[in-house]
Amino acid sequence: MRLRYAVIFPGLLAALLLASCKSTEVEAPVEETPVEEVPVVETPVEETPAQEAPTEVIVPEDFSDENKKLLDLTEAARTKAVEAGAETYYPDILSAADSSYDELKKNVSENTTVDYSESIKDLTAKYESLALAAEAQDLKKSADNMDFSSVDKSAYEAGDKALSDYAALGASASGKDLLDKASAARDSYKLLVTKGFTALAGKERNAALAAKKNADSVKAGVAQKETYTKASETFKKADSSYVTSDIEGAYNGYKSSRETFEELYTSISERRAAAQAAIDRAKQKVSDSENYALEADSVAPIEGEVAGIESEDAVLLEADNLADPDAAVIDVEDGITAEMAEKTAAAAILVDDTVNSAVDSAVDIVADEVSAGASEETVSEDAVQEENK
Repeated sequence: MRLRYAVIFPGLLAALLLASCKSTEVEAPVEETPVEEVPVVETPVEETPAQEAPTEVIVPEDFSDENKKLLDLTEAARTKAVEAGAETYYPDILSAADSSYDELKKNVSENTTVDYSESIKDLTAKYESLALAAEAQDLKKSADNMDFSSVDKSAYEAGDKALSDYAALGASASGKDLLDKASAARDSYKLLVTKGFTALAGKERNAALAAKKNADSVKAGVAQKETYTKASETFKKADSSYVTSDIEGAYNGYKSSRETFEELYTSISERRAAAQAAIDRAKQKVSDSENYALEADSVAPIEGEVAGIESEDAVLLEADNLADPDAAVIDVEDGITAEMAEKTAAAAILVDDTVNSAVDSAVDIVADEVSAGASEETVSEDAVQEENK
């Protein structure tokens, strides 16, 4: 029995191994057919020379338009300076500025890529300073002519110092420094003149109104209509100047209208007086003639109508319809401007009278103190002399 199993088992094992070999056959390696190598012919490549990077071209900025625009402002400033009187007051500074101006215009024309704005602005400031300094000189003349130095002594001294400093700086100074001094001088004198003329113009306005009333009383609007109308318009214009702070202009306008109204009143009054004298003489002659006629008629009366002699009820002249002279009167005190001018004048006169009163009181006090001091010194001297005796 054991022998039987021993024979079967080896056989079975061999069969299994055979089956296993058939199912796992190993594929034989496939031999690759060698590929014939084709020789590669290299085409020579032409070398392109290396190109340099393009250099950036920088176009310089053109300042010609900006420079010319600034020069236009310089020209305007120069014109204003000349009109103000710079040639009279400061010929050296103006001449130096003009030389710089000519040079700048040449440079601007030739060098369009250069920014000359700073130089041009500095020159413009110099011309502006010349205009202001010349204006300050005119204001100083007005103040001196009207004796306004005592109206505001500090303003007068400040203006005088600023003008002296301006002249001392000279043409070599910067436009800003010159402009600062000129502005200070102009402002100081303008303040002084405005103060002085404000009350003076108010008083002149009242005087002009009084003169106009006199002219109206002699019918100046009819007798000399053109002159009367012109004087009235001058007065109205002065009112406008007064309320718009052109005080000196207002004063001159009131003064001119007052003088014209006074001349009208005087001339018309003289003519009326002369005409009245002529009328009186004519009346006397008529009276003498009537007396003579009555005497002649009593001696040899005329009977009937005589050729060349009109009847008693004959109309010799046509009726003369004269226009109402009151209608020719121009009212200069009507309207808002006139009301404002009147109030300004009243306030200015009140302030001026108050200041003058205070000044007079101060003068009186000082005079009393000086007098008292002199008296004390006299008493002391007398006492010393008495003691020495």
